[in-house]
Amino acid sequence: MSELESEAEAEGAETSEGPEHPEPPPPDEPEPTDACLDACADLDTDVGLATCHACRCKDAFDGWLPPVQTLQCSLGEPIVTYHAELTEDGFSLEPSPPSALDCANPSLLTRSCRQGSRLGQTRNGDVAFYWICRDPYLDFDGTVLYRDMAAIGHNTRTGATCFWDDADDLTHDDDTPAFDLSLSTPDEQARFAARFPYNDGSGCVDCHDHDPFVYTPHLRSTTWDSVAADKGPYHRVGLAGQVRPVDVMHLVSEPAAPCTSCHRIGSRETCSFFAPDSFGVKGAGYEPEVYAAAEPGSPHWALAYWMPNAPEVPDRDAWETQFGAARDHIVQCCEAPGVDTESCRWAPVE
Repeated sequence: MSELESEAEAEGAETSEGPEHPEPPPPDEPEPTDACLDACADLDTDVGLATCHACRCKDAFDGWLPPVQTLQCSLGEPIVTYHAELTEDGFSLEPSPPSALDCANPSLLTRSCRQGSRLGQTRNGDVAFYWICRDPYLDFDGTVLYRDMAAIGHNTRTGATCFWDDADDLTHDDDTPAFDLSLSTPDEQARFAARFPYNDGSGCVDCHDHDPFVYTPHLRSTTWDSVAADKGPYHRVGLAGQVRPVDVMHLVSEPAAPCTSCHRIGSRETCSFFAPDSFGVKGAGYEPEVYAAAEPGSPHWALAYWMPNAPEVPDRDAWETQFGAARDHIVQCCEAPGVDTESCRWAPVE
């Protein structure tokens, strides 16, 4: 065999058989694991539903839920209801008496003017978390008990949103349990599930249709930190870890822009209730001074109007010039909410 043939044979042997010490193959990539697999193993019981919901929400909220030390009614800001005193130059607001049955800013959910409700707000990165404790009264032992306590968490970056609502008349000032059930014992999880039954949010979005957090003048005494102006994504968190649409439409036609440039107009209670109330169409719970302020030509009109912030508009004529046509368009379109017509255009809240 020639020298060249010997070299070629050697090269061929190395090519066919590979190097003497080949590199080991890269390890297989590990399969992604479901962080809530154990927490969601049992969806046939109230405890299993609550535990899975907590895990999915924590995961959707970038691994965070408010610590139990934060999420207490006593740490919320007082919600003050007011009596309106009309004057020649406008009106003044004073806290309404404890026994008041009507006021200038009742709760639009309960129609109550009771003093002592509280609103809590906290944030962690992109996640906003609000809780409200409504209509307090004294329990048999003299402690404060709230007729309702509810909470909403929302990831402003992704739109993931979770809702909690307690079984009524169960929450005191400082006994809200930990929402992060991964830190709770089985007994604590069972107590939480009894206090806060699983809530998929499908009923909540009737009112919270345009944004997770809804402002009304009932909250005027609080330091309201809104995300509505961002008009960011908005979805519900599902038990399988997916995000689900809120199944709400919002008004996108151009004539509504003076209002919708700031926030969405949802096709449910925003259409049927909140928008008309903000335009001076008042329902039950208001004191006579507010109904009088809503009358055409009233110098106290800003008491009955709250979108936009009426006191910032010089007078009623200026408000009509800026927002009257948008109001008329919204009222017209809300006669058939979510239905496209020749002039009304709607799109899904996404």
